[in-house]
Order: sequence, then structure tokens, then C-alpha cells
Amino acid sequence: MISPAPSSGDPGKLLNMQLWVGKAELRANPNCKNFRRFGTDKGAFVWVAAWASSQAAFEARVKVMSESLDCILYGLEEVELLDAKMQGQDYPEEFIDMRATANRQPQDTVFGPFYTWSQDDTV
Repeated sequence: MISPAPSSGDPGKLLNMQLWVGKAELRANPNCKNFRRFGTDKGAFVWVAAWASSQAAFEARVKVMSESLDCILYGLEEVELLDAKMQGQDYPEEFIDMRATANRQPQDTVFGPFYTWSQDDTV
């Protein structure tokens, strides 16, 4: 079970939570009829941020939330604390808005823009 983050104040202080981020590869759940999240594209990459007590808790939370979007999580890469990720010069610009949203709504899992692709690499 995923513990919710606190709903007010500094989200990380009360439950020893930290703000994590990772790049998710999502594909449509084939059991979902009329799936339109990616239009006619095959899948998407998306940065995801959420408060969690550990990397494993973050990964579990992303998996559950991906399923609630009728998606299958095919991979989760570059998982790191958001503040550490933003120490570098080449972090995606959407991290700024994602961090602000996560701080305002700490109980939510924050998805950035979906970067879709139209061709499968499978043969």
C-alpha cells in the first residue's frame, strides 16, 4: 500500500517523504477498448514526479497510477530525487512546473507532457 503524502506544509517533513522523478515508458493496455490517450501513436515517454518514502515506493506508485490511466508501465528509467536531478544544467524544463505542482498537491502523482511515438521497434 502506498502511503499518501501529507496534505499541507512541507510534504517531506511529516512522513519522511522525498520528491522523486523518473522517465516512464507507457503503452496502451490492450484490454482497454477505445484507448485514445496517445491518439494513433503506439506509446509515450513521460517524466513522472511523486512524493515517496523510497525509490521502491516511488516506482510502485508510478506503476499503480499508470494502470489507472489504462496504460502499462514498460520501463522506468533515470529515477532520482528531483532536487538532485535539477542540480545539473540539462534537466527538462517541465521539472519546474512538476515540482511546483507536487508541492501544492503532494498526494498526487504528477505526469509531465507525453512524448509519443508512432512506430514500434518490435519485428
